[in-house]
Amino acid sequence: MDSVKHHYVPQLYLRGFTADNGRLQVYDKKHNNFKKDKETPKTVLFEKHRNTIEVNGVRTDKLEKLYSSIETPLGQLFDKIRKGISQEELITENGIYLLKIFVATQFWRMPLLDFFADDYIRKLDLSQFGDRITVNNEPIGQVQEITQLIESSKGFRHSFRSFYLPLLTFDLRVHKSDFDCWRLHTVSPEFGCWDNFLTGDNPLIFEDVAEMFSFKSKFILPLSKTQLVTYSPSRNNHGEFPPIFSTKLAMVMNSQSQKYLVGANREYMAKIIELQESMYGSEGLYNLRQELFEYL
Repeated sequence: MDSVKHHYVPQLYLRGFTADNGRLQVYDKKHNNFKKDKETPKTVLFEKHRNTIEVNGVRTDKLEKLYSSIETPLGQLFDKIRKGISQEELITENGIYLLKIFVATQFWRMPLLDFFADDYIRKLDLSQFGDRITVNNEPIGQVQEITQLIESSKGFRHSFRSFYLPLLTFDLRVHKSDFDCWRLHTVSPEFGCWDNFLTGDNPLIFEDVAEMFSFKSKFILPLSKTQLVTYSPSRNNHGEFPPIFSTKLAMVMNSQSQKYLVGANREYMAKIIELQESMYGSEGLYNLRQELFEYL
């Protein structure tokens, strides 16, 4: 039987933000209220049949199954993260590569890019990518069948977006500089009830979208409710962050989430939403983001 619930933010990632009872708190921005206190990673941030496509007139969920296969090594990584991975264990060649893979695939699977991505793929000049991807030893830009499928098949464009675009548009190579620029930040065990790191339907926080494809932009990704990873080209992320950093980070996550803000503590989330509105409103979000990235 074909699967139905297709997550656009994977469960393997969301499991890091649950409360001790395994539940998530979900704030619905459209309706300005919290969902009932029974949500889990399985029941949030999905769309029914999102990755079901039509191939030769037959509907298939093969894309969803492909996502499951590439998520296996990522799932193993996030399991280690939740169990308390160290800087030395995470910021390795393989660790950085997996983080980049996660960022690239997550970026292109988000619903907020649905309208943009389809048009972007139609206009994409595949020849600019050289032999980054080859089909039977032929650069993808020279494969006429792929060009024709992009033009004629919405289902193929969806699969192209899911599995080709991350490899084509992001620089997934691990450079020497990466080892000094990527940092893992973990909340001290003395803050045993810490659950201030939030996530949502747009969990990637970049300072400069234009620079993110080459991983040259300042960048923040909460990995769990007690851990986050940052990237700073200037290497200004080696020290400890002050308490106000997590507050501003939570406000930025709320501001850029399209529909849903997700975390472990409803009371904290409600305070963040209220504080953001009183301090910045809708006009001060640019200043809020600037203030956040000053820490990197």
